[in-house]
Amino acid sequence: MRFRCLLSTSALLLAAFFARDARAADVAQPSPPAEAPAGQSAEPGAGATLRSRITDPADGKIDLSRFLAKPRAFLPLPLVVTEPAVGYGLGGAALFLQPRKEADDEGFDRPDVSVVGAIATQNDTRVAFGGDARRWAGGRLRTLAGAVAGRVNLDFYGFGDEASFDRAVRYSLDVAAAIVQADWQLAPRSPWSIGLRYVAADVQPRLRDTPVAPGLLDRVHVRVSAPAATLTYDSRDNVFTPTNGVYAATSYMVAREALGSTDDFERFRQSLMGWWPLGPAVTLGTRADVQAASSSTPFFLLPFIGLRGVPAMRYPGERALAAEVEARWQFEPRWSLVGFAGAGRASTDRNGQTFRQGVGSGGVGVRYEIARKFGMHVGLDLAHSPGTTAVLLQIGSAWARP
Repeated sequence: MRFRCLLSTSALLLAAFFARDARAADVAQPSPPAEAPAGQSAEPGAGATLRSRITDPADGKIDLSRFLAKPRAFLPLPLVVTEPAVGYGLGGAALFLQPRKEADDEGFDRPDVSVVGAIATQNDTRVAFGGDARRWAGGRLRTLAGAVAGRVNLDFYGFGDEASFDRAVRYSLDVAAAIVQADWQLAPRSPWSIGLRYVAADVQPRLRDTPVAPGLLDRVHVRVSAPAATLTYDSRDNVFTPTNGVYAATSYMVAREALGSTDDFERFRQSLMGWWPLGPAVTLGTRADVQAASSSTPFFLLPFIGLRGVPAMRYPGERALAAEVEARWQFEPRWSLVGFAGAGRASTDRNGQTFRQGVGSGGVGVRYEIARKFGMHVGLDLAHSPGTTAVLLQIGSAWARP
């Protein structure tokens, strides 16, 4: 389940708050002694120190690079959830960005990232989460670990026939899950890496409505124990807001009863993203995502069409395809405008027939470069799809991958 936990507005508001306090402290600071050299104070005050941490000396604009790069420092963030599938919500998180000093500029482009937090939404979803992504051995070994626990309330559409495509079944997932992954770069500076991933989950689906399909109540306790093999190509110039490069990831996951899963099933996913500069101020991005799952896959783990403005799991199927294009225009050194559009299709085989459903979406957005050294932009997207209009707050690219 993918939440759009919008850190962007939180970061901007926090930066503005710091900037306001810094200016106030600076005004309250006494004038430097008369004997001090012109243009210098005898001792910088606390206000000046705070201001220097949340502004960029290159242009004097609000910038959190220094604040985030400080050892053991973290950014306390109020979270805003705007995922249409669970409704609007609030939460809190602590975000750690740790540049890898041994990697020079790449240490900021690909820093170690950790986060811990919790959210609650208007449909009574309650989730706590934590994650860590970092690099070792000169950047050749990348590890990822994460955990999530709580209750997620969702709607499920489509049991494989057209009559059910617009009929929602409300359900809850009591979930406790963890993921660990390790990827090894095939050669120093190579964009290719291979890896292994392991997913463990304990899930209890519960209907919130009267059953509309036979057997839906049978799945009262689902265990997932699934290793996966991964192949990744990553030539992005930055992991937060790329302006050049390609990211491609292939994964094949196998769940087996012998490993502790309730059911045997398989899932395949191929993601492909690319960014190209069209002149000094415009970046073009494209994305394609292909997913497939076996017929025995639990209904809440089926592939679905993932696009901005489309509720998560609104269009599920045994196979799902989504494609999206985005253009970002940097009209000011710190500010940019975004336009995007996409389409997807999901399909399921039942009783010798193939049932398909599709959807399109599009929208516009605005970005502000909040941490220049990290190449991190934050902002808002206004996205629309049939029946849904959503305001999505973004940190980094909407297609972000660690």
